[in-house]
Amino acid sequence: MSGLHKSLTLCIKAAGDPTADQLAAIRPYMLADLPPEQLYVRTFALAHNAIDRDDEAFDDSLLADFARTLPGKGLFIKHPAGYGGDTGPGEGRFFHAELQTMSHAEARTLLRQPDLTWPPGVTTATILMASAYMVRTEGNKDLLLKADAGIVSDVSIGFTAKRGDYFRDEAGRDMQARRLTSPGEALEGSLVWLGAQPGARAIKGASRTEEPEMPTQQELDAANTRATDFENKLKAAEPSHSVVTKAREALGDHAHLIEKPGDLADAVKAGQAFRDSLIDTIVQGERNAGLCGDDEESVAAAKAIYAGQPLASLQKRADAVQAKAPKNGTVTPTTPAAPERTDEGTKGAPPVFAAAFTA
Repeated sequence: MSGLHKSLTLCIKAAGDPTADQLAAIRPYMLADLPPEQLYVRTFALAHNAIDRDDEAFDDSLLADFARTLPGKGLFIKHPAGYGGDTGPGEGRFFHAELQTMSHAEARTLLRQPDLTWPPGVTTATILMASAYMVRTEGNKDLLLKADAGIVSDVSIGFTAKRGDYFRDEAGRDMQARRLTSPGEALEGSLVWLGAQPGARAIKGASRTEEPEMPTQQELDAANTRATDFENKLKAAEPSHSVVTKAREALGDHAHLIEKPGDLADAVKAGQAFRDSLIDTIVQGERNAGLCGDDEESVAAAKAIYAGQPLASLQKRADAVQAKAPKNGTVTPTTPAAPERTDEGTKGAPPVFAAAFTA
């Protein structure tokens, strides 16, 4: 993971003075008990889960990491790790962060960005809202006034994250857009000249209920049509999803093999070969004991009896056959011998099946 930044627009509250609840959240970060009128509070839309200008999109789990790790971090004029930035103290400090969810239509209306798009399958807009405080001084009077006027209007988040796979369209083809995923951490927020993530803007309040603009009927109809189409596709994909889910549950710690069909196929083949070796051992023991004929038809019929039995049952029966073998020798099956069993498990068995082989 590396230090990165994304930009969004400052969301201005109606007043810069802290509320009682905000003041209570700020006090743990202050070393002196400053009066409320000396503090200046602003709320920022710091990130969202739509596709941005870098053809990337934050995963909701990463946004949750940001909301958890941002409080206590600094608000800067420039990114400390960016071009022309410095590592000096910030102008403010974040004291609260939360995720707000809404429909795509609501987000487009709130952000006044009708062309804002989300990755395939992302049906809900998620926005990271963060509040920071600054101290009113003679040196920052112009900055705070410009913030109130909406001139200082863009803010950018500095963070670490993991770059995931490219999104895929409905036909399964890779898109240009890529997912940024957790684990990650919000490192800081900085005032910048332009947001990398489109759509965030200066508003009078963090609550979207203050926005007079509402989606048009055409926008609502289009959103309902998209939601219906997605629901139908989700229902059509449900059987396949159920199969994959059950396979992951069955594989347990080896569920990652679902993403590697070649490795999974090799493991299945190795497991089948081990099962066959157990059956060969059992049938050979029955032949030695005169319980089974030596002709091809008798051997095939005997193997068919054991073909559908649980692996643990086959293992116990094969162990019993080996235990009854002459002291100066062992039962030699017609296929490779069964893996050696120890108190720690069965050695030589494919790892994905090892748990099933232990007694």
